[in-house]
Amino acid sequence: MEFCIGSCAKIDEVGWARQAEDLGASHFGVGEGPLLFSDPYQYLALAARETSTIKLGTWVTNPLTRIPPVTANSIATLNALAPGRTFLGIGTANNALRSMGHRPATIHELDTALDTTRGLLAGERVTQDWLGQRREIEFLDKQGHWYNLDDPIDVWMSAGGPRGFAVAAKHADYMTYCLGPNPEMIGVVRRELDKAVAEAGRPPGSVKLVALSWFYRLRDGETWEDGIDNGFGSGPISSCITNAGFMNAHVDELGEGIVKASTDAATAYIGDPTAADAPHYLETWAKYLRGLDPVHRPLITKELVDYWCLYGSPDDLLEKTQLMREAGCDMVSVFLSNPFTATRDIADIGSSILARV
Repeated sequence: MEFCIGSCAKIDEVGWARQAEDLGASHFGVGEGPLLFSDPYQYLALAARETSTIKLGTWVTNPLTRIPPVTANSIATLNALAPGRTFLGIGTANNALRSMGHRPATIHELDTALDTTRGLLAGERVTQDWLGQRREIEFLDKQGHWYNLDDPIDVWMSAGGPRGFAVAAKHADYMTYCLGPNPEMIGVVRRELDKAVAEAGRPPGSVKLVALSWFYRLRDGETWEDGIDNGFGSGPISSCITNAGFMNAHVDELGEGIVKASTDAATAYIGDPTAADAPHYLETWAKYLRGLDPVHRPLITKELVDYWCLYGSPDDLLEKTQLMREAGCDMVSVFLSNPFTATRDIADIGSSILARV
C-alpha cells in the first residue's frame, strides 16, 4: 500500500525519513517555509544518502519563492542522488508566503510555472517570461553530469477549487487534498477530480488522489481532547482553511453543519488582518506547526477532529485508513504537525497501520 508521511524540514532529523522507510512507508515529503523550517532540498539530499527505497520530495514548494528553473534544477539534482524515487510537490503556498506577509501564488502563476518546470524536466526547450523579458531556456547539460533528467519525476499538486482541480488534471500525477475519514467529502473531491481529468483529455485514473490527514494514536484512557493536546494540535484548522471555499460550493451535498463549523473555525483562526488590533503576521505564524497553540484550543471541536483527523486506537486507525481508500483515495498520507513528537508518531503509524495492511 502506498502511504506518505510528511513533516517540516528539520535538518538534524533526517532519521525520520529512514525510520519511515524501515516501517514500510512508500513516500516521505518535507514542507517549505523560508522563515519557518530548514531548507527542504538540503534535508532531502541528506535523506537520499540515508535511504534506498522510499520516494522523497517537497511537500510542498511553490512557484514564487523559487522560480521554475531553480525548482527544476533542485529536484533534478535530488533525482541524481535518488534516481527514480524523487517527486515534486508544489502548490500555491500558504505558510511560505503568508509568513512573509505576502499573498500566495495565483492558480495562473502555478499553471504557468508547471508548464515551464515540466518542460525542463522533460529535456525540452521552453519559453519563460521573467523580469519583463521572454526568453528560451533549457537544461544545458545533455550528458547527465550535473542532474538526472532520465528517471521520471512525479508531480504532486496541492490546490483546491475548480481552477485548482483543472490545473492538477492538466499537470499532476498526484493531487494532494486535505481529507479525513469522511466518505461524503472524499466522494465529492474524487468526483470533481475525475471530471477535471476527463475534461483535460487524460485517461481515467491519470491523477491519483492523496488524502492528507492529521494523526494521533490514542493511548489507553485517552480521548479526542488528548489527540489535540498531545498530537495534531491545530492541524484540523488548516484543513478548514484550505477547504472552506470548496465546501461552501458543495454545501448541499456535504451538509450545512460541517460546512459552517469548518468555515467558522477558519475565519476565527485567520481573523481580520485589517483590524486595528490584528496581530502582526510574524506573530501569527511564529507557532505554526510547532504543536498546539493554546489560543487555538477553543476552536478545535470534536466535530472537526472526527472529520479531518486520522486518530484513535490502532484498530480505529486501520479501519479509518481502509475506509478512506474504499471511499476513493488512492493514497493516504499524514503530515506530522509537531516536530517534537514526530519520531513517536512515525512509529505509531508503522505499528498501527503499515505493519497491518
